[in-house]
Amino acid sequence: MLQPIGRDTMEEAHALLARGFPMRSRDFWKDGLQRQADFHAARDLGPIGQLMRVKGAPVGVILTMRSRRGGDDGPTVTNLSSWYVDERYRLLAPRMLQQVLAEPADTFTDLTPSPPVTDMMERYGFVRRHDGGIVLPLPATALRPGRGAAILSVDAADIGADARRLIQDHLSLGCLACVLRTGDGDLPLVFSTARRKGLPTARLVFATDVAAVRRNLGPVARFLLRSGAICLEMPAKGDDAIPGGWFSRRARPTFVRGEAVTAEIDHAYSEFVFLRI
Repeated sequence: MLQPIGRDTMEEAHALLARGFPMRSRDFWKDGLQRQADFHAARDLGPIGQLMRVKGAPVGVILTMRSRRGGDDGPTVTNLSSWYVDERYRLLAPRMLQQVLAEPADTFTDLTPSPPVTDMMERYGFVRRHDGGIVLPLPATALRPGRGAAILSVDAADIGADARRLIQDHLSLGCLACVLRTGDGDLPLVFSTARRKGLPTARLVFATDVAAVRRNLGPVARFLLRSGAICLEMPAKGDDAIPGGWFSRRARPTFVRGEAVTAEIDHAYSEFVFLRI
């Protein structure tokens, strides 16, 4: 039996997540789930996840991070995250996932699946988009020429209302954001922040044109350095390469099911944002 995570079940969700992911503290989950709950409530997006109960006891949990693209009536994206089932009930895990995937959504994503979950994604109709990530040291990358590109503030950029709202949402959630202006127009970029091996790292979580970002890494790197980051992580295929960077499988593969998101990288409103991982 599944039960939505709400005010009355939040503590049970914290306890399950802390048990399933012992490298994270209970306070980490409390803070992250509160950020997600506040956003869901403000946008009327429903519960933040589901608990699985067996004989009344909570034995499983999964977060369903919902958002919309293109306004309040736009297509919905549900990002699955932090899925855990107590070991003695693991045989019930596939049924739990099936019930979650039966919920209405235009697109489902899974951006940080564990190795066992990675192995089962394709059986549930998910398509792999990335194999890991490319890591770039920003001090060296910042020496690259600008090629005529410039970094603008959101207010100074020529972007639509939907992109502006997405950026403002993520700024309020602690992310970094800017607009890259090239000869082809203005490109909104959003970065989550976390620490990788103790180093402050920015991860690209939203970009409609990754090739434009790669062509103009110099000004992007200078913006991120000014913002306090030391490294840049970009989702990538295993055969991708960027001079001066290296491919890392520490970043998990990413998967999507359903109507494909239009941006080349769209990890907005995900665990990178709400949980700040």
